[in-house]
Amino acid sequence: MEEYPPQIISASRRTDIPNHYAAWFMQRIKERYVLVRNARDRNQIRTIDLSPQAVACIAFWTKNPGPMIDFLKGLDGYSYYFLYTINAYGKDIEPRIPPMTESVDRFRSLADTLGPDRVVWRYDPILINHSYPVGYHVESFNYLSRKLEGYTNTCIISFIDIYRNTIKHSQDLQLIDLDLETMRKIVANFVTQGQSHGIKIQTCAEPADFDDLNVSHGSCIDAARIERISGYHIPVTRDSNLRPYCKCAPSIDIGMYNTCINLCTYCYANYNEHLVHANYAHARSGSPLQIGQLEKGDNVIERKVKPSPAQLALFSEPKK
Repeated sequence: MEEYPPQIISASRRTDIPNHYAAWFMQRIKERYVLVRNARDRNQIRTIDLSPQAVACIAFWTKNPGPMIDFLKGLDGYSYYFLYTINAYGKDIEPRIPPMTESVDRFRSLADTLGPDRVVWRYDPILINHSYPVGYHVESFNYLSRKLEGYTNTCIISFIDIYRNTIKHSQDLQLIDLDLETMRKIVANFVTQGQSHGIKIQTCAEPADFDDLNVSHGSCIDAARIERISGYHIPVTRDSNLRPYCKCAPSIDIGMYNTCINLCTYCYANYNEHLVHANYAHARSGSPLQIGQLEKGDNVIERKVKPSPAQLALFSEPKK
């Protein structure tokens, strides 16, 4: 059996685990493993070791970590951080996300607990239409950056991409195409506000270059951040399975597509709303799979992790 070094767990680009599957995730932590279906071949399943010595770090992606907060004590012994998206959209775009003021309060509370390096703000995606013009985003970002000063050191931004999964909503969104000059205007304003409040701006998988504005192509799964948090040496390589301009370090995503009941209209991870609701109805906190149970014909493959002695020593005491 092939053995791997300790892994970075992504929880998850595909769904909001902290918001909707927190109890399930913590049961997986308790049992020290999770089963993940292959997105392209549903009968191929990997067993992922979630014991502390097998996990370098966990990256949580969320628009509402509230249901997860009471469980954080159960993560003692693990290194982790949150990628917390706070936009300024209404219920027409983000129908099941808490109000912005509530999200700000929760962000600040989480950062008070974990520290600003472990709560990364995402303002993503930026979409422009008649309800959300450029000026609206500028004002909203200015407000949010003031409110989050001292509670984070990074904001990751991106402009909306039309995926095959989201194109059916593009007519409802009535998107206005952005030229590079307008994008630069938005980014320049964000940089000015971010610098005023100690927040560095990075882009997420953006083809456009803003280096002259002091904005780098960022990495949400950030090797440098994970090294600071965990003490592991993380090789600076990008995940070749992701989009060309994505700089994320390799990770294992344990989420499943068509399971996020945030139901944001721009979401690329949901492409069948009926299936989203059906999947959620089959979620069981005691199952090793996020949705459903093992089925006849499933092929379960174990992914074996072999930590080095130094890595074992790293976990001799819980992380603070």
